[in-house]
Amino acid sequence: MMMTRLHQTLRALAFALLTTAAFQATAVGYTARGGKIFDAGGTEIQLRGISHYGFNATILQPQYLWSMGWKQQIAQMKSLGFNAIRVPFVPDTLYNTTPVNALSYIDANLNPELIGKTPLQVLDLWMAEADRQGMYLLMDFHSVSMVRQYPTWYVSNPVDFNLIYNKQAYTPENWTRDLAFVARRYAHLPHFFAIDIYNEPNGIVRWSTGDPNATNPANFWKAAAETASAVVLAANPNLMIFVQGINGNFDGIENTNIAMNWGEDFQPQAYQPLNIPLDKLVLTPHTYGPDVYQKSSFTAANFPANLVADWEKLFGQFASKHPVVVGEWGGRYGNGTGGQQDMVWQNAFVDYLISKGIRSSFYWCYTPNSGDTGGILDDALNVRQDKMALLQRHWGAFVAAPATPTLPAQPDRQQAVTSFTPSSGPVGSVVTMTGTAFAGTTKAWVGVGKHAAVKVISDTQIRLIVPAGAST
Repeated sequence: MMMTRLHQTLRALAFALLTTAAFQATAVGYTARGGKIFDAGGTEIQLRGISHYGFNATILQPQYLWSMGWKQQIAQMKSLGFNAIRVPFVPDTLYNTTPVNALSYIDANLNPELIGKTPLQVLDLWMAEADRQGMYLLMDFHSVSMVRQYPTWYVSNPVDFNLIYNKQAYTPENWTRDLAFVARRYAHLPHFFAIDIYNEPNGIVRWSTGDPNATNPANFWKAAAETASAVVLAANPNLMIFVQGINGNFDGIENTNIAMNWGEDFQPQAYQPLNIPLDKLVLTPHTYGPDVYQKSSFTAANFPANLVADWEKLFGQFASKHPVVVGEWGGRYGNGTGGQQDMVWQNAFVDYLISKGIRSSFYWCYTPNSGDTGGILDDALNVRQDKMALLQRHWGAFVAAPATPTLPAQPDRQQAVTSFTPSSGPVGSVVTMTGTAFAGTTKAWVGVGKHAAVKVISDTQIRLIVPAGAST
């Protein structure tokens, strides 16, 4: 019995020493602080973003290559003042081996480099060129299928297997595998700063517990997002994690009477917060006006003034603690199905963003062939100057916050681990550690397992997820 206890004590001590020696008090790569995003040098960055879709569609390549050059498109976005591009992709982008020019007509004179290339090879070229031109890159896992937006990040219903690239089930493990693949593949690109882990979870999806009519934990977005973020950060700790909202938790706590878009509802974050490192988390709601979805709030007598309270409740309330970067918004701005009301909506939304100090977002979208929103370009590929004026007002005259100062060493603040539970467990286990000087910790090593995701509970307690390669 004595020898068994001694063995357990030595095992615990080895674990503690290995972990303590590897704590990092400074976050890696891009980080968040006080509702703002900073680059690796500690300088605040503004995201003047635009979505450029196509890699997520059946053509599995950027839109409009039948009449535009791919490098020309990136250069034009940059010349208009955009400095960030949201790139939607799907598993088909990674695994379909059909040459892109066989999937859709491409002007070979304007795009000679792409002829005969697979979608992934084209994505490689595109990411490298956008990075070379200095564009911040947000990879958006848009759906499990190129055919349509799917409500969940997995597919288990055999009726829907035809939507998947290999005509089989698509599991949560497949999803995190593909997120990690992308995180690692483009880790060498300095402007690749974040992954939007899933687009517009909706339908049967709930934030977490609370809805008595939706109790299947497989559809709880909070837990899924936490797992995905840990996998992404283990693959590439430089990245930010963009997490979208849901469209209602129906838990009797949130206000489910607010009209909302898919991806817009973050209310449960107030009482069931995401267990994702604070300095890596970005909340990225989607919201649209009458051109896209006719909400009941649009017919109120006090429209658009009534919308401010909704936006604040759904996501704005978190802007002082977390970066809130609207991942999609837009519309035809006066010539769509919503008519002038959509223009009123977009103007009011920009007013709200300015009032909150939210100067970063990703507008949907660049090319004109998104049916209900159009693009920054019109059908003749001319720039919509009215939309650009709206965006320039949103961006404002950005003044970056000062770089994070280098703090002097504090030898009296040595970290120490006094206990942890459980004492052992497989990769993915959640371990609670008690000790001292944990404030500011963002990563830990467990044996040779690096970059364990950490949540600081207090200066004396943290939780970490055991990473791949961990040993005691």
